[in-house]
Amino acid sequence: MGFRQDPQFGPLINLFPGTSTEVTVPQRPAKAPVLRLDAQGREIDEQGNVISMTKPTNLSTLKVNINKQKKEAFQIIKPDLDSLAKSSVHFDERMGINQKKLLRLKRPGFQFVEEGKLTRQAELQKIKSQFGEAQAKELKVKQAQLAKAKTEVDMNPNLIEVALGVRAPKQKQKEEIPEIEPWDAKILLSATYEDVSVEKLNLDKITIYVEHPEPYDPPAEPAPPPPQPLKLTKKEQKKLRTQRRLAKEKDRQEMIRQGLLEPPKPKVKMSNLMKVLGSEAVQDPTRMEMEIRTAAAEREQAHVDRNIARKLTPSERREKKERKLFDDPTNTVETIVCVYKIRDLSHPQTRFKVDVNAQENKLTGAAVITDSISVVVVEGGKKSIKRYNKLMLNRIDWAAAVGGDEDAEAEAEADKPVNSCELVWQGSVAKPTFHRFTVHNCRSESAAKKIFVDASVPHYWDLAVNSSEGSP
Repeated sequence: MGFRQDPQFGPLINLFPGTSTEVTVPQRPAKAPVLRLDAQGREIDEQGNVISMTKPTNLSTLKVNINKQKKEAFQIIKPDLDSLAKSSVHFDERMGINQKKLLRLKRPGFQFVEEGKLTRQAELQKIKSQFGEAQAKELKVKQAQLAKAKTEVDMNPNLIEVALGVRAPKQKQKEEIPEIEPWDAKILLSATYEDVSVEKLNLDKITIYVEHPEPYDPPAEPAPPPPQPLKLTKKEQKKLRTQRRLAKEKDRQEMIRQGLLEPPKPKVKMSNLMKVLGSEAVQDPTRMEMEIRTAAAEREQAHVDRNIARKLTPSERREKKERKLFDDPTNTVETIVCVYKIRDLSHPQTRFKVDVNAQENKLTGAAVITDSISVVVVEGGKKSIKRYNKLMLNRIDWAAAVGGDEDAEAEAEADKPVNSCELVWQGSVAKPTFHRFTVHNCRSESAAKKIFVDASVPHYWDLAVNSSEGSP
């Protein structure tokens, strides 16, 4: 109740139930012990006797020390497998016991690399590559002796064997400075620079021309070729284009967010009029509708103007079409040559197709027509030759393309074989032989061959004449 424990309040405290009448008087604290030491620093009592102190035990509570104490207290005694096995009734002496398999091996601890070990190995490898195995062995012995001397501190350093030093690399001997430079030896009559005068100069060697030394390339390896661009599929190209467009749009939005670009105006249409403008559309709907239609017309006109500006001119369109038809994507400069052998090229319509298609595909060559055989030679690019091959071998019906009267044709049909066209030879040459495509009507085979002889390609005619049926 707040009364102090004092004897004078004892009667009052007894009035309250549950309280004891005993009065506890607090005791005075004992005096603190006095530490007494003698001259040698030992603790003594009041009479001067030395107090024997017991050595304190190790009270470390670290986990490592506790585990060490447990390990020392409970040592694992390995069983004697030989005695246990021989004492068993079921033991067979012929089988034997492999203790390594029965007892679990102790796990190896960490094996740290000694400081400087890798550096010594690298130095040893370097010396081995430069001076050979013998010098590397000498260095290894020297390093081992130095390491042994560091461990044995009391060892006399004068007793350490000193190995031979590392052989110094051979230095290139410097050229001696000549008494006279070679470029001056042609001009000076004497072999020294002493007493140089005009009378002692060979003036015939002095001209108005300046001799420039021949430039040499620096002694370096040629640069490696640049990496070739990776060929992407159509799907990969489309995906890459989409990623570039998204990244560009993201950068533009970031610049708008930072205030570097002005944000675009809202695209108002008649369908989203109330959603974008809100109360402004209600105040004056006629004016807002007129402004929206005007903005839509301006956007449409800007779209048309962009398309017109991007549209190719007639000359550019013509160049693009020519690139598509004649340019070789492999950028090869070789010229492809085809030699065709035709039995009869007298039909005017077939002759017109052969001539006009060669000119339209920008092919050069010649079509030589005789009574017995006709030879067509064309030279050009890869795409043009591919289209011309389709014309000569697939599109033209050579069996029906035979000139002359119908009666004469019916009479000679039984004697002559069916008209056909075959590709005798196709290959590539360094440059074209003919300047344009021409058609020649010759009365004899000798006159026809003379056309190829004049062009320095008589072997084309020989290939066509000597080729067998059905073997190009």
